Amino acid sequence: MKIHKLDSSVYNKIAAGEVVERPASVVKELVENAIDAGAKNIDVSVKNGGLDEITVTDNGSGIEKEDIKTAFLPHATSKIRIAEDLEKIDTLGFRGEALPSIASISMISIKSKTKGAETGTRLFLRGGEIEEEGTVSMNVGTEISVRHLFFNTPARLKFLKTPSGELSEIKSVCQKLILANPDICISLFDEKGKIYVSRGEGPLECLRALFSDELVQNLLPVSYEKEGVSVRGFTSRSTYFKTNRTYQIAVINGRVAENQSISSAITTVYSQFLMKRNYPVVLLDISVPSKEIDVNVHPTKAEVRFSDNNKIFSAVYHALKNAVEEDIANRKMQFTTINDEIESFDSLSDLTVKNEMDAFPSKEEVAPHAAKDEIVAYSAKEEEDSSSETLHDFESFSEMPSYSENVLRDGGAIGSAIFANYQKLMKKKEEQREQTKIAEADSYRIIGQVFGTYLLIEYDEKFIIVDQHAAVERLRFDHLLEAYEKGQIVSQPLLFPMTIEVSPSEYEIVSGKIESLKEIGIEIIPFGDATFKLLSVPHILSDLDLSVLIREILSDKPDKRFPLVRDKLAYAACRSSIKGNTYLSNEEIEGLMNAYFKKGLPLQCPHGRPAYFVYTKKDLEKLFKRIV
Repeated sequence: MKIHKLDSSVYNKIAAGEVVERPASVVKELVENAIDAGAKNIDVSVKNGGLDEITVTDNGSGIEKEDIKTAFLPHATSKIRIAEDLEKIDTLGFRGEALPSIASISMISIKSKTKGAETGTRLFLRGGEIEEEGTVSMNVGTEISVRHLFFNTPARLKFLKTPSGELSEIKSVCQKLILANPDICISLFDEKGKIYVSRGEGPLECLRALFSDELVQNLLPVSYEKEGVSVRGFTSRSTYFKTNRTYQIAVINGRVAENQSISSAITTVYSQFLMKRNYPVVLLDISVPSKEIDVNVHPTKAEVRFSDNNKIFSAVYHALKNAVEEDIANRKMQFTTINDEIESFDSLSDLTVKNEMDAFPSKEEVAPHAAKDEIVAYSAKEEEDSSSETLHDFESFSEMPSYSENVLRDGGAIGSAIFANYQKLMKKKEEQREQTKIAEADSYRIIGQVFGTYLLIEYDEKFIIVDQHAAVERLRFDHLLEAYEKGQIVSQPLLFPMTIEVSPSEYEIVSGKIESLKEIGIEIIPFGDATFKLLSVPHILSDLDLSVLIREILSDKPDKRFPLVRDKLAYAACRSSIKGNTYLSNEEIEGLMNAYFKKGLPLQCPHGRPAYFVYTKKDLEKLFKRIV
């Protein structure tokens, strides 16, 4: 087979196929060129979804008269000169492919003027060939019009969307460019008029120009910096979501691009807050030293690679996690009470029994000077009653007064001391309980329970409906997750240790994780040059298909944030929580409220369902037309 060199008209069209996928690609490349030229005002105008015409006008530095033809030659660029420049790219363009690629599949006209020039220069090209040239009167900057895109490659037209679909793609590109350049005024127009106008007055102004008030109000500021990686921007509250990922935008060193580590970090943070197929709004501006990033890995520069993915994952993860958790802590429904002795939440039955038993005096309180056999007798009785799950008030506990009266009848000094101290302590406890009831009545009022599932509470002129299962499930999950990350979950040795064969790159990944994996109950040791042995796993994963765990270990994800571990913890929290259609006594509801005194009423369960809804007095008055 004979080898021959392709004509420039052919290889330019091939290159154009990689760079120019649709009209939105043209908008992206031309606007990025304008940004590289130092423009502060950029106008984009499109007709028929960009299929008929795309015009980009800027006030940048312009192109010199002697360079304007060169700009349309393949691989002609002003951004780099030598190969070493690729290691520290600070511009959006650098390959010199965009203009010749666009020109080869369209009819393109360009007008440009530099500062100090008397007139501007104009060119008209058809299919990459110059047909007209001359001078023009204009302001400093550049104007490029691209008409009849793909006119000489009709096969490409078949794969484009409708004009409205292509306009949607252009709007998406312009959104990202505006967010990436909040200090530049970028406007988008079509035949009907203005679509977006950003005045270049900073990030918040850009957000308001692009999105609804509702979305902007549900965004949280993000700020985090570590090891040379800076993460700034906005992320949505744990309760706000979209049904697709199009609202997740990462600007990396000024370039809108994608990276799997960033996407994984977003998913990991929000997986415990959002239901499946719900996605947060995340708008991040990430700065990384130029030497630690490679932008030359995709024809359209849509993806980037980092020299250390774990460092990027960690920075994004902690930036989002800190913002979301701080917001959750601030938004938790907090109840006030003077009772400072409320016990922490364990389980509903344990909680209510424990709180009731706190009303009983301890052995030391009842009989600080009692005889040894008397203390043992009371201790046995206390143990017997505390083992019961039956809820009871102190008045039903009749054995102690009877016991005390018998001792008193003996006429001994010990008996008198016991009974006197007992009466004093009981009076004090009763006073404390009465004070607590008054304080609690002032802070909240339990109205009741509906359908055995929802608690109705009045608090501070608010009407609160609580999903008892979702709220308790979240409390339990947070407790389990904290214990797991602190290494407090019991480890389960494997009866038959599993051998794991790895590649050289995987060996390096696992070696770096051995110590931190051990902290969370996963014990793995080297076993040769290309093998490890898995010796134990956390008890909560003992029934898991270990091949799934091994895939997680071999991935480059941080070792303490396995999605499968989180799912197991959420499942355990769900199974051990109060179920729906479970009717609770007033004492049980009060015991549950005590947990909220300590922890606050959670916003959501681990699966993303809301734990409560709040209606203000004003909301109800509007509902019943008391106010309008």
